[in-house]
Amino acid sequence: MSEMVTQRRKKILIADDSEMNRDLLAAILEDEYDIVQANDGVKAVDYLHKHAEELSLVLLDLVMPQMDGFEVLAYMNKEHWIDYIPVIIISAEDSPAYIKRGYDLGVTDFIGKPFDGNMVRRRSANAILLGAKQRRMTRIVTDQIYEREKSSKLMVSILSHIVEFRNGESGLHVLHIQVITDMLLRHLVQKEQNPYAISKEQIGLISTASALHDIGKITIPDEILNKPGRLTAEEFAVMKGHSMAGANMLDQLPFEQREEPLVKTAYEICRWHHERYDGGGYPDGLKEDEIPISAQAVSLADVYDALTSERCYKAAYSHEKAIEMILAGQCGAFNPLLLECLLDISGALKREMSLKSNSHRYDNTNMVNIANRFHDFELESSEKIVQQLEYERQSLAFLTENSDNIIFTYIASPPILNINKAGTKRSGITEPILSPLSSDALGRLIEKSSLNRLTKKIREATREMPHVVSDIRFLDGRTPERYRCDCKVIWASEENNEYTGVVGKLTDIDADYSVVSDAKDIAIKHGRSAAFSNFYDRFKAQGFTVSGEEAWVLLQYLQITFDLVRYVNPITRKMIHVEKDGRVWETEFDCYAVWNCNEGCSNCISASCVRTKERKMKIEAADNEAFQVVSMYVEIEGKPCCLELVVKIDDTFVPQGYSKEEILSSVRIHKENMYLDRVTGIYNKFYYTEKLCRMEAVAAVAMADIKDFKRINENFGHQTGDDVLRRVAGVIHDAVGENGDALRYSGDNFVMVFSDISNDKFEEILEDIRKNVESLVFMELPGVKLELNVSGVCRPGKVDELLDQVRI
Repeated sequence: MSEMVTQRRKKILIADDSEMNRDLLAAILEDEYDIVQANDGVKAVDYLHKHAEELSLVLLDLVMPQMDGFEVLAYMNKEHWIDYIPVIIISAEDSPAYIKRGYDLGVTDFIGKPFDGNMVRRRSANAILLGAKQRRMTRIVTDQIYEREKSSKLMVSILSHIVEFRNGESGLHVLHIQVITDMLLRHLVQKEQNPYAISKEQIGLISTASALHDIGKITIPDEILNKPGRLTAEEFAVMKGHSMAGANMLDQLPFEQREEPLVKTAYEICRWHHERYDGGGYPDGLKEDEIPISAQAVSLADVYDALTSERCYKAAYSHEKAIEMILAGQCGAFNPLLLECLLDISGALKREMSLKSNSHRYDNTNMVNIANRFHDFELESSEKIVQQLEYERQSLAFLTENSDNIIFTYIASPPILNINKAGTKRSGITEPILSPLSSDALGRLIEKSSLNRLTKKIREATREMPHVVSDIRFLDGRTPERYRCDCKVIWASEENNEYTGVVGKLTDIDADYSVVSDAKDIAIKHGRSAAFSNFYDRFKAQGFTVSGEEAWVLLQYLQITFDLVRYVNPITRKMIHVEKDGRVWETEFDCYAVWNCNEGCSNCISASCVRTKERKMKIEAADNEAFQVVSMYVEIEGKPCCLELVVKIDDTFVPQGYSKEEILSSVRIHKENMYLDRVTGIYNKFYYTEKLCRMEAVAAVAMADIKDFKRINENFGHQTGDDVLRRVAGVIHDAVGENGDALRYSGDNFVMVFSDISNDKFEEILEDIRKNVESLVFMELPGVKLELNVSGVCRPGKVDELLDQVRI
């Protein structure tokens, strides 16, 4: 591999509007390097956008059409390409001012024209070598900083988890404190009246240091720390000593460690996170901003998590009750600004805590991640113990319910499958199976195709979507024959892309399959049995994998009730067809065509259904009719899609108290309102995205913005600014008229799209817009004359591509 890397040729981009100069430079360098050429700055930047990582050097002319060399350098600085791609200017413009400006923008070297071939070859080699050394040094420094930060966070996590373990808490307390603290501070710095100068780096530092807030509890006797009942006055006095004890531990570190920002922040938090805003806390009775903001944030986070978590001495309160108690002052006085932040983030906080406690229960600070890194500290035996404990804990948490089902656990390395007593009774397998996928015992027991489908889904699972559901069939002739496998794929660490194991359960679904089988003979006759109705109700609630035959049976029944029934996958733009014999095939298909649309809906519930595997419903309008659309997730022979059910809303199918016309009008008004800009009353960017941007054949596109509009907002207020936008939008809308569409794209930017217009008419409209805007008079803007920048492209093309070519 290393030999292949060393033999790979470096690539150089030559950007010059002179074809002769490009060819000369290419002839000089092409024996040693791969050469790509750009005849102007725009093409150079476009190539950089697509292939920056491939380049080792840019040879750049300064004087080029459309975009000159200095503009290219400005883009390279903006996108940080200049940080790792050396640039040599080759130009006849060799004045000191040009050279200085080039070096200020980060160029490595400057070669004047006419140039000498040997000089170009040598300086190019030197620049490439220098760039490679710089990148290597950057990686070394970055790795060193990362390793130091990782080690610091690791030791903080280890220490805090030791405290939590001894304190008998869930292990999530530290993670919750870090997340809540981070959320509070990030929201705090966005407030206009925020008096605290806190950077993003400081927020990260405070969040990390918050994990050490209770390290002093390691000094508290077990009988007090874990007492299930109320503490006596004497015991509470001992407990209160933990904050000072933690601070003293940090204060007794060697001097050079005490001066570390992390330790200083942790000291503040340890000592003062039980202080209260009114001076009623401990140990020092500080009040208001005498308490560092780091300690104030952690204090509020600590109280919230204590209220919403189960402890040995109390049950957990709900999120809503905890917020109510904190705001009512039942847990002490807190900074009013932080209380505002808590209230502002209440909804997001509830969702985040739910995620951290459930689907992402063991996140960055979990014991598994700590264990996986113990090898850096030569504690491999501890790693194995902690990793096994964590694996067993997750398994237990997942399997606490429905333990009468067949339960299995699979460890990936070495590959071992274990099943519980119910599984042993059903399968006859009494011992753990080594390498189960190649085992005869499993091969004889489970249908090969259903087992392959399950293992494929497990391999495709991700940390974000670890839940897998698939149906399997047993072949031993006993009942039940069919099961639904519901399992979770587990990863042990973030660094390792391979999963550690799988834990799951098998649920008997023979009843569902027998209903489908019994119904096949009467499906064509459109006779819907009660048994099938029950089966369909269960299917509606969850959806599941069906065979091609079963998918066909579903279609026969559902076509009785619905006007349109189809299997589609809007993401892959496929329609899935099923035959009576179970044959499944696909065709290219734009599912939105049924609604007379030119492109997919932004609120496509079928695409959302496939992504989320959840049932979705909406009302849709087409022509003069309204339809109810339902999408349900299903897998046909293991391939994901959605079952789309459409019924027309007519006089026989409308919600009580409404007519079809009222529903249709409501849907249309809703859509029209979505397309209108609330400030100006003309179309908005959503209309552009939904209706215009992909139009293939338009005649012209233009763009306009108000010069120095930001100063109007700053000097005269946003209300005046909105009035300016409305008046300007009116001028643009009236000028475009029947020739096309005008919309507010963003801020003070407007876009005009013309479907059919001559170049002369196009230029005339743009000039009229410019003059009419400049003639506008605003009483609230004395002495201010508006100027409008207007530019466009008049030639046939696709809207979004033409807009990219417009320069203001």
